[in-house]
Amino acid sequence: MYLAPVSRLLLLAALVALVAGVPAGAAREEQQIPIVVVSGLGLDDLGELASQGAVGILVPASGSKTSQEQARAALARGVVKPSYLDGGLPGGPPRVSFEVAGSIPSTRPVIVVGLPAGGEQANDRFYPVAVLGDGYHGLLTSPTTRLPGVVSIIDIAPTALGEDDRLGSQAEPDAAARALALDELIREKRDLVLASSLLAAALILLLAFVLPRAALFGYATTLTANLVLGATETSSLWIVLLAFVLAAATAVPLALGTRGDLALGLALATVLVLYLVAFLADSAWVAYSPWGPSQNGRFYGITNLLETMLLVPALAGAALLYRRASWPAFAAVALLAFVLIAGGRFGADGGGAIVFAAGYAVLGSLLAGLRGRRLALAAGATVLVAGGLIALDAATGGSSHVTKAIGRGPESLATHFGERVQVSWERTTASPAPAIATALSLAVLVVLVARLLRLDVPVAEKALPLSVAAAVAVSLVVNDTPNDVAVAGLVGYVVCEAVMLPARCAAAFCSRSFSAFFWPVAEERRT
Repeated sequence: MYLAPVSRLLLLAALVALVAGVPAGAAREEQQIPIVVVSGLGLDDLGELASQGAVGILVPASGSKTSQEQARAALARGVVKPSYLDGGLPGGPPRVSFEVAGSIPSTRPVIVVGLPAGGEQANDRFYPVAVLGDGYHGLLTSPTTRLPGVVSIIDIAPTALGEDDRLGSQAEPDAAARALALDELIREKRDLVLASSLLAAALILLLAFVLPRAALFGYATTLTANLVLGATETSSLWIVLLAFVLAAATAVPLALGTRGDLALGLALATVLVLYLVAFLADSAWVAYSPWGPSQNGRFYGITNLLETMLLVPALAGAALLYRRASWPAFAAVALLAFVLIAGGRFGADGGGAIVFAAGYAVLGSLLAGLRGRRLALAAGATVLVAGGLIALDAATGGSSHVTKAIGRGPESLATHFGERVQVSWERTTASPAPAIATALSLAVLVVLVARLLRLDVPVAEKALPLSVAAAVAVSLVVNDTPNDVAVAGLVGYVVCEAVMLPARCAAAFCSRSFSAFFWPVAEERRT
């Protein structure tokens, strides 16, 4: 009679014992290495730490701001949140615990970190990090940053838990000196972005008004110079600015010494090849370039500024080679550009896949003279091809913020999009300068596009500038640095319009015969 109640009690007890007996790692892995936050630990302590393990410089947050509270929350959860969103405080339960001490602990193994102290402050400093014991020596290597010696705060939790994506180490003769050199390189590089990009934009615009063909060569030469400066880890301001001046000047003899679409188209396509090779050889070449990531959120890959600048050689190269070799050449350049921009293994921008897909859809449709239903079908086919390539990249191990957001479902995608809109707004309105630059650039771009649409010239001649404008419009929606996109996009549009509509450029800025000499199509059109 009492067997049934007893059986229930025994079953309940067995379940309780089973749950209680499950290791903590089944729900959350047991922490294998303790974490100690040492108050006042600075980069000058790297020498002492390097003698006992592997060292690096730590990025405490994502975005322009950080704080003690934000850094400690990210450390415990292994997640960062842009400082523009909810104060940069990630949600969810802590994954690991840490202690706070006044000196370097003597226990081994141990993860030692320095973190910001106090309230909100600029996220422009690196902090020391070291893994002491457990076979670590030399420089720390991070799967998050892919830059030896540079560590993200989200790398600490997986390392403490012994997960697959934990920190590693590599041999380095003087790890502390290399870490300090990286700190100096990255700090100096951040000061180069604005000056070097504005100088390059001014030089290319000047060429567009005087010698449009040289302006396109200017994209090839300045983008190549940017890559060389990154590969050589050059961060001296005057050397960098001089390199871009010389690169732009080199575009003039290249334009004068070559004629026709083939040479120019191949030069532009070669730029894409160079960047793809650079990613395959060493992602640090692009990361440490003047127009590369700032290493305080995105560490490697292509920034929105660099992506917008690469739009011109990618779209113009396809358009020019299409004239000589038709659709196979167009498809080859488009595929090359898409692999470069969207390849998750290279750390490229996932949003750039959408941007380039829009640009090539408009360019290809207008070159083919498609209208109405055919135009809509071509746009849909381009979206499907782009989506297929993104899915293929994700299925074979690549990842980006776009593939992650899509993989988590429509709700995650909507949330992701809303957050990027918020970040875009905050970045644009953070100070008057970016707000004014963005507004003026977009206003001028809208006026130029509207005037081009009313111009009585063949649609094929409008295809390149309109495709650049379409890509810029999409980039403003899917990316989160509208000031970079708007300014660089305006320069790219002006160059492409000057090149593809040389007679109009000649009437506005120079004599018709001068333009015709350097761009024969203008003379042919008048004849």
